[in-house]
Amino acid sequence: MLRDYLTLRDLIRRAAEKWPDKDAVVDDVARYSYGELRECVVRMAKLLHAHGVRKGDRVALLMPPSTSHVIALFGAIELGAIPVALHVRESDALLRKVLEELAPSLLVYDGAFSNRLDSIKQAETGIRAYVRSISGITPAVEMRAENDVTIPRDLEAYQPDLEIEPAAMDDTAVIALSSGTTGVPKGVMHTHRTLVASGRYGVRYMVADENACGLNVFTTAFIGWYNCTLPFLYGGSKIVYLPEWSPAKALATIAAEQVSVCFLVPTMWRAVLREVNDSTDLSSLRRIGYAGEVMDRSTLMRLREKISPSIINTYGTTETGSWAGCTVMLPEDYRDLNRLESVGRPGEGVELRVIEPGGRVDQQLPPGTDGEIIIRGPSVASSFWRRAELTAKVFENGWWRSGDVGMLDEEGYVYLRGRVDDMIISGGINVLPTQVEEVLLQHPAVSECLVIGVPDEEWGERITAFIVATEEISEQELRNHVERSELSSYKKPRQYRFLESLPRGNTGKANRKLLRESIAK
Repeated sequence: MLRDYLTLRDLIRRAAEKWPDKDAVVDDVARYSYGELRECVVRMAKLLHAHGVRKGDRVALLMPPSTSHVIALFGAIELGAIPVALHVRESDALLRKVLEELAPSLLVYDGAFSNRLDSIKQAETGIRAYVRSISGITPAVEMRAENDVTIPRDLEAYQPDLEIEPAAMDDTAVIALSSGTTGVPKGVMHTHRTLVASGRYGVRYMVADENACGLNVFTTAFIGWYNCTLPFLYGGSKIVYLPEWSPAKALATIAAEQVSVCFLVPTMWRAVLREVNDSTDLSSLRRIGYAGEVMDRSTLMRLREKISPSIINTYGTTETGSWAGCTVMLPEDYRDLNRLESVGRPGEGVELRVIEPGGRVDQQLPPGTDGEIIIRGPSVASSFWRRAELTAKVFENGWWRSGDVGMLDEEGYVYLRGRVDDMIISGGINVLPTQVEEVLLQHPAVSECLVIGVPDEEWGERITAFIVATEEISEQELRNHVERSELSSYKKPRQYRFLESLPRGNTGKANRKLLRESIAK
């Protein structure tokens, strides 16, 4: 077992010593054993050093999930630089602001995003060098381009002979960007200690042993990418990366690579369920999981029936690093159908409390009471990049204030209610939109939905449901469906609107805040 004093560098080094010929990372263009991956990482560190990067410098990564991204990320970590994966869906204007705040010395970009370089170079970012990478989405012309050093093609020119400076457990290892939808995303500073803890504790939940194979489809800026990478590196497993999301491709990859663990957000699982048929080979799956948004009961039941009964659910964030700062709903917890809406109990080594929103961290509310969730654990971060005031506001004595409304029951299971700032106040009564969405998603024609409060002179806020349907359905049919439910009358939508798609944030999740902003325009 890895010890607490070891760093992220040791994950790949240890695996390379123990399983040098075993598959480590795979994508559409490359397949590396742990021995090969270790050599590529060391050569990448030499490449970065040759381009002026030094310990403590930021290295920005504009890349999809890929083997090249793993090499670039861990190459920076090997050198002692601080990698930060950028949101590839971010607008050029916001991307420039992020880079100006981070002031990286080098940018590694996938050839698929080379058209964004002109915009980036217009900003005062401090970037002194650019490195191209390739993946399954890189256009052929970019793979052949010669204007920038390209990985992995040019790694052989850099000898793995660099003398590496030591790294301390509490050195910043990675800056992970929050998934905020307005303003510049926050840079969450994770240390070797927090991320090694996330990997170590995640081995159990992800069944990440040397025989495992994990599928990772998450955008590289999403904390889910780390949650679906670090436990498998810790356990010496194989990891398969998809550079872009496709339910058909995911299912084909599960069969071809004998994927044993697949973790997705509920929106992705619904797409997978529409793609599955009697000939789909899912025999290799040992565990599936979900996080990131609310899972409706009907989808959950179909997952257990059609995909796998070994299912977990977790609640964690960029700030918590997740596996050692999260709640987990284990397969055995689902035996009680009354707990289907829970996100589980605090994980191993994790403390969770429910307090008055904005209240003192030592004043817990009694079980069964809704309040703000706060979390403390080995993988929880403690600061934001260059945001001292915000750091002081949300981090306190190891606790992180989530801004999420939730409830703990008598047995320690956590139930999410929504965001403190998502609460709808209609006629003077508080309504949590997730409760309404749960009912709407039980209708077979409703693929996705979001419920928000729209300004109203009479009610203050009018409860309005925005629906994406898989087939034609009338507003009256939805009203009848809601009337047949147990939803209280004051929580029922006053209005229904149909959309072709819901607005999404940079992690791909349907986003309530963006929806409110689009309605206000």
